[in-house]
Amino acid sequence: MAQFVVHPDRHREFGKPSDTFLLITQTDRVDDFVLAPSTGYRNTGVATIEAGEPLDAALSAERCPESADIFVVCPDRFVVSPEPAVLGPGRRLVVMPCGSTPVTDAQVDYFLTAVESTDPVALEVRADRLFGALGATSYVWLTASQESTSATFGISAGYEWNQQAGPVAPGGQQIAPAGEASAAPTTPYRFGTSRRLDLNGTVTLLGAPIVHRGDDPDCVDEQAALYQDLDALRQSPVILTFTDGVVTDVRATAPEGKGAVAALNDLYEADEYYRVLWEFGIGLNPVLRQQPGNCGLNQMFGATNGVVHLGFGLAPTTRYALTFTCVDTVMTDTEGNTLAGPVPPRRRGRQA
Repeated sequence: MAQFVVHPDRHREFGKPSDTFLLITQTDRVDDFVLAPSTGYRNTGVATIEAGEPLDAALSAERCPESADIFVVCPDRFVVSPEPAVLGPGRRLVVMPCGSTPVTDAQVDYFLTAVESTDPVALEVRADRLFGALGATSYVWLTASQESTSATFGISAGYEWNQQAGPVAPGGQQIAPAGEASAAPTTPYRFGTSRRLDLNGTVTLLGAPIVHRGDDPDCVDEQAALYQDLDALRQSPVILTFTDGVVTDVRATAPEGKGAVAALNDLYEADEYYRVLWEFGIGLNPVLRQQPGNCGLNQMFGATNGVVHLGFGLAPTTRYALTFTCVDTVMTDTEGNTLAGPVPPRRRGRQA
């Protein structure tokens, strides 16, 4: 019996529907999915990929119309994004990434609902407003008053800026749920240390961590152990010190965070690449709530005003890729305007 219902007409990330809505999932989970009736699409269907078969195979002309809105959900598979030539100019692709972290059925159900509840136009407005503000300042301040941390992040047109927000155009592809603006020192697939993100000072890590492992099945137990140590960050802040985008010190603010600090130091000792900040991101999706466990889909968490997160490592160059949220960090421009982070509560006037 199907446990996941996908509603084509609720997928506003595609904008105006094309002729066909196609759900792609893994063959051994196809019975878990069902498509709700659609009034917006002329045709709807479900396609599958076998174990070891790439997504490219399902996008062949024989299996997928040249004009289609494609939603991919493979709960137990790491799906590699196709090249633009494979996707084609008439298709729109949205992938719910699951395979690099363990994703439970309850999480799949939650995030399917989150995708259908996300307003892509509103996300695009938030992203445009944020990029406009970043383009008008030379740097931003990152402060967390509770832990007394403060850092500056220099804004550069030389970074590789990325936006996961807004309706998907023909020939385009996006992650779901969407809702992120980010910067990397260079193209995401060329990990290295010759170019750096300009982050200097102290930053507070607080919130659900994510430990990605790519598609390597041999380190599942080690991945779980590493995540278990880092999960203390949900409640116990850890402070990183940065010099030119490289971690030079890490310390706990309470005894509960010492295990996370030890785990990070072990990673630094094993591979210095983990010290290099690889992504500076702002989660923008207000629908999401951080879910329990090591869940990569938590990355787009944006609360009500955007949430800063930091990324380290890039599989397979490093064994893991780590993402840390900074839920109590406020990002302001040089004029003191708040661009992301918790907004201080408005003070009430005296009662007469």
